Amino acid sequence: MKITAIEEQKKNKNRKSVFLDGAFAFGIDAFSLYALKLSEGDEIDEARLAEIKRTVLFEDAKAKAARLLSSRSYTSRDIRKKLLEYTGDEETADKTLVFLEEYKLVDDRDYAKRFAHDCLHLKKLGRRSIRMKLLEKGISAHLADEVLDEMMAGEIQEDNLLSLLRKKIKNDFDIKNLQKAKRYAAYRGYGFDEIETAIRHLQAEQEDEVW
Repeated sequence: MKITAIEEQKKNKNRKSVFLDGAFAFGIDAFSLYALKLSEGDEIDEARLAEIKRTVLFEDAKAKAARLLSSRSYTSRDIRKKLLEYTGDEETADKTLVFLEEYKLVDDRDYAKRFAHDCLHLKKLGRRSIRMKLLEKGISAHLADEVLDEMMAGEIQEDNLLSLLRKKIKNDFDIKNLQKAKRYAAYRGYGFDEIETAIRHLQAEQEDEVW
């Protein structure tokens, strides 16, 4: 096979169309064209063509990842899924993911810490709910537990739970109101023992105010 023409694409001047024996064979970005040292008149066998197409697909996958990551963060699982859908090739998706992780463009630990921080400080969720959400995002159970162990140190979760229950109970410790508050706190990801301890704390506060 011979490269009979290399033409600039009309819709993207940074990409070229390569023709083999007069027929369109593949598109390629200008940098890859230079790196692969492709020129009109070059003879290419099947093995060389397969190598070129793997390189082109990898570069295209990296460009696709850059576009995706420019708008928001992704976990490694989710970006790999997007790349696999785009390329249709597992080897390329995996190779691209390794590249992204190497340059910290995709970092599950950083993603988990930022996500958990927002859940903890903005949404006031409990550990159980945050952990479940991290797993749903594709964060491994081991990493989720590590990050939560680091972030849950101190009294952050306890303070969040007290704040949540104060707003829900509103100094009304009637049994029905307490049951409703307990269900709500459990839904938000707090454990039974934590909830009971927090309620006893609030009851003690009210008794102190009365005295």
